[in-house]
Amino acid sequence: MRKPQTRHELALIRATLAHARPAAEWVAEQQSYTNHRAIDAQWREERQHVRAMRRKAEKDHGKHREEWLSERTGSILRRDSVGKMLQTLSTGFGMSWSDMSRLLRISVPALRKWRNAGGASHENRQRLAELTAFVEIVRELGVTDPVYWLNAPLQEGYTVTPLDLYTTQTITDLFEHAASDISGAKLLERLLPEWRSTHKSEYEVYIAADGRPSLKRRQT
Repeated sequence: MRKPQTRHELALIRATLAHARPAAEWVAEQQSYTNHRAIDAQWREERQHVRAMRRKAEKDHGKHREEWLSERTGSILRRDSVGKMLQTLSTGFGMSWSDMSRLLRISVPALRKWRNAGGASHENRQRLAELTAFVEIVRELGVTDPVYWLNAPLQEGYTVTPLDLYTTQTITDLFEHAASDISGAKLLERLLPEWRSTHKSEYEVYIAADGRPSLKRRQT
């Protein structure tokens, strides 16, 4: 190797050596990079595992609520007459005949006929018992006034209510919202994906001069 011939070359070599990183430091940094990558991979795996566990828990929880509804419906069918079920809904929970009509897809005159003279088919008795069970379970999930909850908009500024979404197929989804497991917006996205464009209210609530809530046309 050629020896440096000038002071300038010596100074340059000394400066280079002064700023050179020790080999041990470089190795430690590379190990640190490797360790961080390994730890990050572990966290990714852990989060994937948690997501999978959450999906399984949600599925199993839904099955439990389906069984709960089925057992309660069967119990009501064995225990109560059609008139008693209608009385439970109307007197016990304060549900209007028009709400019952919408939920059961049965006319109000037909419901009144059931109350006075019976004659409901087995299928309609099943639907009525299921509705009664649904309302009972909603209250047991923590909703103090299930009828008010059924008629309350799921999202401010939009007209859709739980009553609008009620069907035999959506009951367990509504249970999730009643138990505060999912928000109104999440429920709407699941059951009515186009809700933001099709169900926006033309009116909004405001507090009037007398201190009471009132409605005014929403400004566009």
